[in-house]
Amino acid sequence: MHNTNILLCGGGTGGHYYPLMAIKKDLELRSKYNFCYVGAKKGIENSRIQNEEIDFKLVSISGIQRSLSPEAIFKNIKTLISIFFSFFIVMIFFIKHKPNLVISTGGYSSFLPLQIAKILRVPYVLHEQNSYPGLVTKMFSNKAKVVFLGFENAKNYLQKSKTIFSGNPILLTEKDDVQLEFNPSIRTILIFGGSQGSKFLNDKIKALIENNKLDFANIVWIVGKNNYDSLKHLSGKNISIMHYCNKMSSLYQKVDLVISRSGAMTISELVHFKKPSILVPFKFSAENHQYYNAKYLQDNLCSHLIEEESFDSKIFLEKVKNICSNDRILNSMIQNFQKISTPSTLDIISDFIVEEKYVI
Repeated sequence: MHNTNILLCGGGTGGHYYPLMAIKKDLELRSKYNFCYVGAKKGIENSRIQNEEIDFKLVSISGIQRSLSPEAIFKNIKTLISIFFSFFIVMIFFIKHKPNLVISTGGYSSFLPLQIAKILRVPYVLHEQNSYPGLVTKMFSNKAKVVFLGFENAKNYLQKSKTIFSGNPILLTEKDDVQLEFNPSIRTILIFGGSQGSKFLNDKIKALIENNKLDFANIVWIVGKNNYDSLKHLSGKNISIMHYCNKMSSLYQKVDLVISRSGAMTISELVHFKKPSILVPFKFSAENHQYYNAKYLQDNLCSHLIEEESFDSKIFLEKVKNICSNDRILNSMIQNFQKISTPSTLDIISDFIVEEKYVI
């Protein structure tokens, strides 16, 4: 197996990148493979992939704008030009590494590697994190050896493809404990808006904190790198503000309630740690997938879903207070996680890849 070459692609956001690295880590525990990676310069991978100590190529591409505004059309023209030139860069990278298999977790940075894999007839497998498949998955699923699904109901949208329900791989690497010096007699709430932060959530939470509306709980608020300087002054005795946290496993275990966006990996982490939540989907997410992700947990009575258009700070605050002050409600939401199937994700993915002899 030592001569097996695997090309990894998937990124742009942490929701695509971290599951890919979890798969890589699990395969590395089984044997030694020659990994390489293709991603985007603008993606989260730009500041992470160096730590993996593998050969990589980052190209200048970005996602397609779904709007028809003049600005969006101009950006899409630039994107098409970038795709044209990046195609040859990625092709040369393919020829150099001669991959036996391509593993993709989606996102716009996967488009070129998967397109070239089809042209060169290199087998590939996909992992779709969301309950509603993304554009790249829908484009390439028919020729994939298999599409692993983070949510079982996603198979309804991929009926012409071979699918396996695997769940979403969670990258749990940190060993350090996060230290919170809070009042232990009150609930602790974790608030965040994904790997890049959320202006919508930040603005709503900022207004509540400035008016002392959240002083009934301890608050851990991850605001995003670009928002930290403008919000850090709101830190206080029961409020801890961070720009980023790389100890999420420890942090989840120290909080009672999560308020966040509803990216696929956030949903998987909530299920893994069995954390009640209030979810506010990003209304411009591709194919509105965050809404469907949040609805999945709400349908299982583990979460409350609030859409941006109907967000009312007073009603939101009442929901937060109600959950934090009522043990019966909180415990019921926790117990409802037992109804959600949680497969052995990485075993399912790695076993398929090895047993189907794509990496021999």
